[in-house]
Parts: sequence; structure tokens; C-alpha cells
Amino acid sequence: MFMQILCYNNYMKIKMLYFAEAKDVVKKDEEDIDFNGNTISELRETLLKKYPEITYVLSSSVFAVNMKYVGNDAVLKDNDTVAIIPPVEGG
Repeated sequence: MFMQILCYNNYMKIKMLYFAEAKDVVKKDEEDIDFNGNTISELRETLLKKYPEITYVLSSSVFAVNMKYVGNDAVLKDNDTVAIIPPVEGG
């Protein structure tokens, strides 16, 4: 019996948008990153390696891909735009 092994990891370009605390931590409001992975969860890990000080912010933030809120299992595609949106206070 033949088993096919699929490798989903591939390099892609992701446009990151940072808001509020995330923007303060990375000291920029956007950047293009080369990402070797597939999901938001894997992107979180990539960002933690690049910006270790963002740990607290990511633990309470939501992600949006192409202006739609997504969960950690959302699959990314080349040239997606991903926003990190920390909680907002005020009223």
C-alpha cells in the first residue's frame, strides 16, 4: 500500500499589520515577512522568535486575515495580509 506524505510548509510573503500594543512592541505599524509555515498558530511561533517581547501581547490578541477574524488553525496563503489586534480599552 502506497502512502503519500504531504509537506504543507512552504515559504510565502505575509504582510503584517500591527496595532496598539503590538505596534509599540515591534516599533512599526507594518512589515512584510517571509514565512515558512501554514497556519496562524505557526505564524505566532515565528513572531515570538523574531520578537520575544511580544509574548504578552500575542496571548491576548486576535488575528485577522484579509480583514476577517480567524482562529489559530486558519491556513495562510502567499501575499495574505495579517493584522494583530490587541484588546482595546476605552469608550
